[in-house]
Amino acid sequence: MSRIKPPDSLGTGGFWPAGGEIVGEKCAMAQVLMNGWIEYSLSKERFRLIATDFAAAMDDGLNGRPSSLQMLPAFVGRPAGNETGKYLALDFGGTNLRVAEVELCGTKKPRINKIHKVSLKPTGGGVDYTSANVDVDALFEFIAQQIAIVDDGTDALLLGHSFSYASQQTSLGRAKLVGWTKEIKVTGVAGQDINGLLSAALARQSIGNIQPVAVINDTTATLLAAAYSQPEADLGSVCGTGHNTCYYEDISHQEVSARVMAYNSESGGFDRLPFSAIDDQLDADSEYPGKQRLEKMVAGRYLGELTRRILLSGRSDCGMNFIDACPPFHRVDGISGIDVAAFVGDETTDLAGISFWLEKQLPGYSGSLAERHFIKAVAEMVVNRSAALIAASYAGFLLRMDPQQRRKHVVGINGSLYEKMPGFAIGIQRSLENLGGWNSEQVLFHLVDEAPLVGAAIAAAMAKDGKGW
Repeated sequence: MSRIKPPDSLGTGGFWPAGGEIVGEKCAMAQVLMNGWIEYSLSKERFRLIATDFAAAMDDGLNGRPSSLQMLPAFVGRPAGNETGKYLALDFGGTNLRVAEVELCGTKKPRINKIHKVSLKPTGGGVDYTSANVDVDALFEFIAQQIAIVDDGTDALLLGHSFSYASQQTSLGRAKLVGWTKEIKVTGVAGQDINGLLSAALARQSIGNIQPVAVINDTTATLLAAAYSQPEADLGSVCGTGHNTCYYEDISHQEVSARVMAYNSESGGFDRLPFSAIDDQLDADSEYPGKQRLEKMVAGRYLGELTRRILLSGRSDCGMNFIDACPPFHRVDGISGIDVAAFVGDETTDLAGISFWLEKQLPGYSGSLAERHFIKAVAEMVVNRSAALIAASYAGFLLRMDPQQRRKHVVGINGSLYEKMPGFAIGIQRSLENLGGWNSEQVLFHLVDEAPLVGAAIAAAMAKDGKGW
């Protein structure tokens, strides 16, 4: 009779009995899982090689050499932490637009007094402001109208803009769009000054009391929001639908008064990585083949699709032929990140949540317990790899900032993947410690609430105080 005993380090999905071995009919599934574990896990050596390569790519990008990291200066340093006052904050980073009045309270937690959220792509009809049929003036006039809903017109207010698209920044208040990503296709924006477009639209709407003074990436906003309350914060990261990280680069060698400047690495573009065949297939089928390779391995947008493709490709080898008749497995994005979170988070003895999901997709079929464990194990494998790869990128930043590991670091972090994916946050911490040698007392994680809005307000306050470039 066939028998398989897993490596000690493989414990995915509860598939193996504790300390035991697989016997008989589950051996085919077990062998597929072991092969997947070999391909999708990181050894200590691989982890540290990725970190070293990442640090080298940072250096290349900073020095104008070819690099998969853009290393974009944000022209802003550390907030003092005592900035005060009311500011408007605009969060533009997807199909939803948010405007808020944010009050900075110095050493106390910032307050959001008013907030307005609107979709650029309404489901109930109306103008789709993400479409290529919409021109730049129409888009920014719509944004100006949303600002007017929050602003009562009585006070002169400075506005900070969290703009989550690749931009070429020339000062804290000026940034030119390099190109849209995500779902935005509006024409006539590339190469134009974002805050200039917004200022012109506000003028056309006769909104004269609002002055846009800062424009930053949402990742930079996360770093500013973390550093406002945590003086040791030197990394800011978004782990949500997408992924990116920024950090404070030491610029004391330059003739400036500030010691550090925030740099947006656009880390999702890093490409010196161990790609699987599934990774290459997903990339080839994506809207932008060859780009954002790290993001396509780690971000919430892709974890469901990776899980689907792995399960679909291995169905015959592990005897899960029911997949051939199950529609979500044959539809791009048929498995979502929310589904993956449900699979990973199913802690019931018989995996009732996964059973319910299967019955919903394929009425009358809830899967065997072994099949349900296999689905959970694959989802965990994808999520664990995501956490380990992100941790390896953090180790690359830390290697550049603190090669002797002498200082304490705080990572400001924001995003639904970090907050809601079971086991994800602790997976990053454990990977940094177990694979990278950075213990949890030296590298702390600080979850930042409403980072794009709070960070944008802090940037506006720093612009007012002349703390930007």
